[in-house]
Amino acid sequence: MESDRTSGVPALRSLERRILFSAALILGGTGVAAAAGAADIRMLPGAACGAAVACGNFLLIRKILEKAFLREGAVNRGFVVQYVLKFLGLIGVVFAVVRSGWFDVLGFLLGLTSLFLGVVLEAVARSFRPSE
Repeated sequence: MESDRTSGVPALRSLERRILFSAALILGGTGVAAAAGAADIRMLPGAACGAAVACGNFLLIRKILEKAFLREGAVNRGFVVQYVLKFLGLIGVVFAVVRSGWFDVLGFLLGLTSLFLGVVLEAVARSFRPSE
């Protein structure tokens, strides 16, 4: 993996870009499907909310992991607590969005998949890179 020159932690910027790209891809696909009449237009705000939650979730994961592995050879033990709190917060946000009824649930879940799609895209891209 590439290293961040300042802190020595693995650089997750490429993965971050792929997640943002997949979020844009999902939003664009949902918009085109809605314009073509293949999907309900109400899915678009739900997909945007889901993509925002997925991107925010990854940013928090990255920040927690960067802080955890900041020191050479030692792992900050508080990262487990932070990670669990982030996960519980994610569950709370998903529950609140689904329970509120403000967004289309299918669109929201579609937007949430941008994190998974971004990870898959990054894995495929890395599989084509020459080994070091």
